[in-house]
Amino acid sequence: MNKPVKPQPPKRPAGRQMTPEEARKFVMGIAAEKKAEAVAIDNREEDDNGIKLSKRPESRTEKGKATTKFPAADLKEFRKLLLAAREEAMSGVEAMKATGFNESGDRESDGGDGTNQTLRLQALGQMGNINSIIQKIEEALHRIDDGTYGICTACGQLIRKPRLLNQPFATTCMECQNAMEKGRV
Repeated sequence: MNKPVKPQPPKRPAGRQMTPEEARKFVMGIAAEKKAEAVAIDNREEDDNGIKLSKRPESRTEKGKATTKFPAADLKEFRKLLLAAREEAMSGVEAMKATGFNESGDRESDGGDGTNQTLRLQALGQMGNINSIIQKIEEALHRIDDGTYGICTACGQLIRKPRLLNQPFATTCMECQNAMEKGRV
């Protein structure tokens, strides 16, 4: 497969700036390159984790139009990914419980400085975060069952596969997430 040639700024004499037309062509060349990279990523049939996915459905349509759903094979793979993530999170909770949260002997074993209590509070905070992730995973599994998985809750469009592979319990597309973080939604 031939690599596309990266756009180069036009050659010009020293000290002369680009004309607006030269700048526009240069920027459009970069945009075309980035679009080609995104299409190549979307058309991959297998990601780096070995998850087999079909090509991305046409989904980023105008607001208000019907959204295409992910094919059943993709949903099956996302379900596997979510179940594996839930199992890993649950084992983390079990491991933290196994380390012990009993208060008996804390005051004697920490020398009276409260170190064990501080560690326990930190562990409880981590368990809270893990439980929050488990809850989000459960909600994502329910969305697969009811046919709404992968659809952005803000705009109604399909969330891109790379985002779902990275964060399988995401409920918004990157565009809406960025807008929310900037305070526009």
